[in-house]
Formats: sequence, C-alpha cells, structure tokens
Amino acid sequence: MKYHEFGTENKTTLLLLHGVDTTWRLSFERFIETAKSKYHIIAVAEDGFDPDEPDVDATSVTDEAHKITEYLVRHFDGKIDIILGESLGGMIMTEILLDPRIKVHTAIADGFTILEYPHLRHDLPKRVIAAVLADIELFAFRHMKLFNKILGEDIDSMIYKQTSKATLYALEYSMMPYRYKYEAFNLSDSYIWHGEKEPGLWHVIKKIDRSKYHFSHRVFLNRGHGSLLMEPERLLREVDLAYKGYKGRSKTR
Repeated sequence: MKYHEFGTENKTTLLLLHGVDTTWRLSFERFIETAKSKYHIIAVAEDGFDPDEPDVDATSVTDEAHKITEYLVRHFDGKIDIILGESLGGMIMTEILLDPRIKVHTAIADGFTILEYPHLRHDLPKRVIAAVLADIELFAFRHMKLFNKILGEDIDSMIYKQTSKATLYALEYSMMPYRYKYEAFNLSDSYIWHGEKEPGLWHVIKKIDRSKYHFSHRVFLNRGHGSLLMEPERLLREVDLAYKGYKGRSKTR
C-alpha cells in the first residue's frame, strides 16, 4: 500500500480514501490539484486498486483499515483533521475511527452504501456467492455505461478496469459476516453525503437510527454516486464547510 502526499507545507491534514474499482488518481487527481494549496493531503493507494502494484490484491475492509491506521499512528501520531471516504472508503473510514489511537476532527462518508449480507453458517455458500458477485462486478465495471442509471451518474471515467477477480472475491467474501460500525460516527464531527439520485441515500435513511448514531446527512440535488468528484471546486467548498462545522440535514443545489 502506498501513500501520496501533497501540500505538505499546510497544517490541516486531509486523508482521502477512494472507493471500490477505482484508484486514488482516477478519483481524486482533479480535487487534489484544487485542494493542495489549502490542505496537507494524504491520498491512499489501496491494495488491489493500484496500477503501481498490480500484483497486490486486497484481502478485506478490516485489513485495509488496519494498514492505514498503523501508517497514521506512525507518521501522524494518529491525529488527522479530516477524512474523506468515498463509497467503500467510507466503510474503511469507520474502521479507522474505531481505533482508540486515532483522533479525527471531521469524518465524511460520501456515497455511503449499506449492503449487508445475511449470516451464512457454512463456508461453501460464502465462496460460491463471493465468486458469483466478483464475476458480476467485473462485468459491470468493464461495461459501466450499462449501469450508470443504477448509480445515478456517469462515472465510467473513474473506473479502474484492471481490477483483479481475486481482489473483488476477497472483498466480497470478507463482507459475508460483516456488520457496519455505525458507532464510529459518534467519535468525530461526522457527515454522510449522498447524491439525490443514488439508492444508498434511502438505505441510510431507513437503516441508521439517528437517535443512537450522530451525523449530519447532506443530500445534493440532481447528483448521483461520486458526482462531487467531478466538481473539484464544489467538493473543496463542501469539505471546507464540513470542517468548519455546518450542522443539520440539508439539501444543496
């Protein structure tokens, strides 16, 4: 796993975690160019999604989070001002937040999607399901234009089409017993962002008990999954506002 830093002369740290089947560069390159004059950016090249390390596969969300956590403890004493986790990166973010050595001021899960599988007692069904899902994902990611309506946005330009089946299989297999750690949102000034068009919006509204877990939910009209990554200036403004502490659930045009 590699870490790419920009704007190191700046005091405020911003950790960037990309989603599944993309890369740090495909997701964040335009945003980094816009934000590096203001923030000290740490962009993580997650295992399985790094063209510089094509033979390294991902193993699980928790393993990825553990590696990143150890890096933050070693190099930043566990203190980060802002984490922006995109899609799967938001799940990794929650795992990082739960480590008691980590202190984060502002945590943002953009496009946070809840996909919990039923508990399966036996290993064989898990392996079969993980293999089938990995094949479906490979097909979808390599023909993303067919699936843009599901996500509510054309994100084909951000897809890393060299992702291996081994990586997707490992991530799917690791998700079989996984349950989301919503309590992580209570450990920082936390935000969940969604585009109005993405289905993950309704999963959060229906499944997360707002009386127990504390976060602000921001919904962006006329946008889908990952839309703000295509608007780097707008994304920077929203990160700025979150860090300054805008509160409450609101809709933004």
